[in-house]
Amino acid sequence: MSVFYKKMKMELGKFLKTLIITKGLTQKDFAEKVDLSPTALSQIITGKTKPRQATLTKIMEVLSLTRDEEQNLLKAFESYASLPEDKSSAPDPIRIYQENRERVYRYIDMKARSIAFADEVENIFKGLGVKYRKNYVKNGLVCDFILTDKNIGIECKFNAMRDIEKTLTTLRILQENMGLSSVVLIVPLKSEIPEEVFEIFSKQNIEIISIAEIHELLKI
Repeated sequence: MSVFYKKMKMELGKFLKTLIITKGLTQKDFAEKVDLSPTALSQIITGKTKPRQATLTKIMEVLSLTRDEEQNLLKAFESYASLPEDKSSAPDPIRIYQENRERVYRYIDMKARSIAFADEVENIFKGLGVKYRKNYVKNGLVCDFILTDKNIGIECKFNAMRDIEKTLTTLRILQENMGLSSVVLIVPLKSEIPEEVFEIFSKQNIEIISIAEIHELLKI
C-alpha cells in the first residue's frame, strides 16, 4: 500500500469525526441516527473496522453531504478495503433494498458521466484531426484510445481518484504488454488529485493530464 493510501486510511476516521462535529452532532446522536452503537462508531472512527456499504449510505444521508464531501468520504472509504466490516447491526431487508437501489442509481449516473467524458475526449481528437483508434485491443488487452501516429495509449478517468491504485496497475499493464511508446491518463481536472499521486505515477513514467491539456499532449 502506498504512503498516500496509508495516510488516507488514517485520516478517514478524522474526516468522519470532523464532519459529525461540523454538522452539529454528538457522536452518540450520530450513532443513533445511522443505527450504530457508540462502540461500533468509535471503532470505525479509530480505524479498527469499516462501515458496511449500507451504513456508509446512511452516513451520507444523515450528514447531508455536499458533492465534494461525499466524494472525499468515498475516496477515503476505499482505502478501508482490508479492514474487517462492522457486524454490530442486523441488516434490515427493506432498507438494504432501498439503499442498493440508491447505490445502483449512483453507479449508473457515474457510468453515464464516464461515457460522456470519453466522448468529449474523442470529440477533441476529431476536432484536431488526430489519427486515433477507440477501444484499441491488442494481446487480449484494451485501451480507451491509441494515438496511431505516436503509438501513445490513452485512458480516460472521469472520477480521477476512484480506485486510483487499480488505475495505476491497469496503466502499467497496458504499458508493459501492448508495445506502446507511452501511456497517458486523461482526467477532467488535475486540481482534485493530490501531489503524492502525481509523484507515484511519474515514477512509473505515466503522465496525468487534464482534458484542457490535450493540445499539449499532441506536441509530444
